[in-house]
Amino acid sequence: MNALAFLRAFRRLMNALASLRAFRGVLLSIFLLPAAAGAQEATHRDPSSPAPLARSEFLRPTLLHAVRLSPDGQRVAFLRGELGKRGLWLQSLHETAAQRVLPQVDASDLIWSRDGQWIFLVASAQLSVYRLDGQGGTGRIARLNGQVSHEVIGADPSQPAAILLLEHTRPGAAKPRARLLRIAAAGQQQVLYEDALPLGDAVLSADGKLAFLRRIEREQHLILRLRLGQAPMEVARCVNLERCQFVSVADDGSLWMLSNHAQNFSGLQRLKPDGQLELLHSDPQALADIDAVSSDPLTGEPLLAAYRSVVPQVYGLNVATQLTLERLQAQLPGRDLSVQMGHGAWLISERDSCLPQARWHAFDPKSGELRRLALMEETAPLQDCQNWVRKAAMHWKGSDGLRLHGFLSLPQASDPRSLPLVVSVHGGPWSASGPGFSPITQFLVSRGYAVFEPNFRGSTGLGRAYLFAANGDFGNGLVLGDIVAGTRAVLAQGVGDAQRVAIQGASFGGYAALQAATFHPDVYQVAIAGVPPSDFGWALRWAITQSDLRDQIGTPLAIRFKLLGVDPHDSTVMQRLHTQSPLANATQLQRPVVIFAGGRDERVAIRSVTHYAARLRQLGKAVDLYVESDAGHGLEDSLSREAFLFILEQSLHTQLGGPAPLPASADLLAYLQRSQR
Repeated sequence: MNALAFLRAFRRLMNALASLRAFRGVLLSIFLLPAAAGAQEATHRDPSSPAPLARSEFLRPTLLHAVRLSPDGQRVAFLRGELGKRGLWLQSLHETAAQRVLPQVDASDLIWSRDGQWIFLVASAQLSVYRLDGQGGTGRIARLNGQVSHEVIGADPSQPAAILLLEHTRPGAAKPRARLLRIAAAGQQQVLYEDALPLGDAVLSADGKLAFLRRIEREQHLILRLRLGQAPMEVARCVNLERCQFVSVADDGSLWMLSNHAQNFSGLQRLKPDGQLELLHSDPQALADIDAVSSDPLTGEPLLAAYRSVVPQVYGLNVATQLTLERLQAQLPGRDLSVQMGHGAWLISERDSCLPQARWHAFDPKSGELRRLALMEETAPLQDCQNWVRKAAMHWKGSDGLRLHGFLSLPQASDPRSLPLVVSVHGGPWSASGPGFSPITQFLVSRGYAVFEPNFRGSTGLGRAYLFAANGDFGNGLVLGDIVAGTRAVLAQGVGDAQRVAIQGASFGGYAALQAATFHPDVYQVAIAGVPPSDFGWALRWAITQSDLRDQIGTPLAIRFKLLGVDPHDSTVMQRLHTQSPLANATQLQRPVVIFAGGRDERVAIRSVTHYAARLRQLGKAVDLYVESDAGHGLEDSLSREAFLFILEQSLHTQLGGPAPLPASADLLAYLQRSQR
């Protein structure tokens, strides 16, 4: 056994021991997964503590954006403030205070130039730069609106001060075109490659002579290798929604990428110059897809691999990096760590399911010194894990024996069996609940509810087999069965009062909540559904023709749905989904439902929601409907988001006997009266 293998084996042993200590006596037969090395025991709010935090504490906007370490590892640049009021800030790692260098910028992202002398500011309609030496040049260098769409790739590794971006004509254009562009800090633009088909990714070598491109040919993604100025050559092909995400080009002409090509889990792969693929790293626990890598700032070589779908884990990709990582992890035990590497320092983002905002640190990989960075003013309660709970990763078995994954969060209670239980279902359905901080979960736990977040089959980040195991069965079948089986497993282990169980979610999560209340009234007493489709098949057909998703670059939406087992053009599939929909089975509904929807929803047609609610009302069913006329599929306005929390809390109070909501403000009461239908 080599040194790196020994370190990994030792770490797995420590993880197992930490898991037994952290969760002793709780949910043993659900098999709680081991927490990260050194994880602390799950923290809970003491019932004798002061009154629960106000709803506004769970709605605080994220004010820190695009925190980026300079290539030399000496400075951090970031955006701070709400959209429309953000400033550009800089902080030296050797100083304690940040400096605002631009008072207001219209930007959502920033990118350092390779030479560290320029910062590119990316907005939806323009590209600007900031010059660090204070000389001329700061300002807008390109407009990004018009009849084309743009996707910024990142800094050009072959130029001191330039970035790369992909440009596409809008879908339906008479002459479709995709271009790989280089834009210099001075504003000069250069076309590096042009194609009649869309491009999904691109990367350049450090000398600028070699490029890899991912060309999208409907359901197939072709990886092209070319010397600039020459014709491209196909070297690999990603099919059936395989992941092929470029990282960087090695000195020998190999391509590093995150991919699940020809394997179940996404890992770090190297595409060699001869076209052979080599797997360099995948999850040692065989549970999760790779989430991200951290790379050497000079060579672009990946040095760290992170996995975050179950229990957050980070691994060094060589012995030296692993040893350095362990020195860091010993100082931040049990945390989810993201690492940006500079020449002489690492920038560390520390996250946890009990931390509403990331904490930032500077780490010296040579000395092992770790220093906290105060990038913005912090409110103590929001940064203290003692005020929040940690999620516990868990698993159970589906009806066919498939091992399923999810998370459980518990408030402090003398008897967990007495807790009302809320099942919180993620949207998508091709998405996932993660191990990070969830405002809704923390809100519910603070009110005394146990919260179960199931990642049913079809969820992402858990391997291709897990993703495709749904096979389009989103009616009253396997997917709903996974959610119900998980709920029963939690109850069977003595967590939750079986007579006080609710289910809630938004989008597909709202649809699943309506399904559960319709077909399993013996398990769920109430469903709270945000922006829910009432007929999943009809919603998919509407999405491919009317929603904002229809114009996305890449594999056409209808083909993606078909590959995932739900062909919107297959009348048999659509009829099955309709027959098993909440709408078609409205007469069976025995439990009350509460629905919140947006009048300008671009993903779920509002008429489908109001039609379903009207049908329930016609049948004399218990239904409450709230419609925010100006809201879309997501609730961006703080008042509308608070209204959803109030409605959620009020519904659980009425149906499960939980605590009554804190008093509503005059504005909130007016909003509720205005939106209730």
